Amino acid sequence: MSDPAGSAPEFLCGSCRAYGRCRLGVGPISLTDDAALAAVVCAATFHAGPRVAHGGWTAAVFDDVMGRSLGQRGIPAVTATLTTDFLKPVPVEEPLAIAVSIDAQEGRRWMLSATLTLAGDATPLARAHGVWVERRSDHFERHEAGLKAHRAARDTAAD
Repeated sequence: MSDPAGSAPEFLCGSCRAYGRCRLGVGPISLTDDAALAAVVCAATFHAGPRVAHGGWTAAVFDDVMGRSLGQRGIPAVTATLTTDFLKPVPVEEPLAIAVSIDAQEGRRWMLSATLTLAGDATPLARAHGVWVERRSDHFERHEAGLKAHRAARDTAAD
């Protein structure tokens, strides 16, 4: 997909960075003051029924685009909650769009909503809303320390 004018530099999750592209099919994300827009295509490999995207793909692509819309703004955040409403079947291998809105911010908590549509059609196929929390600088170190403690306790119990 081409880079639309006004889009932020490519920002990928850790899993997709090595591939140089989003494996969920998300293209560049264009940002405005309190919104974002992403072009998306669901690959046939993510189908659940004939030419219909798996609901897990739909939830994952919302999570990715909504979180990236903050990351591209320089706000490193993690998903606290995500609710997805599945309204109509989402087709595979068709141009889609996700529009994200920043609804509110309270301290480190960001409330976002999003809509998935066929490109060029305003009829919602799915909607999502959720909360993202700005990561503290030691977020991943605390995670690793927690895993280390868990493994130590597990190994001690196994002896």
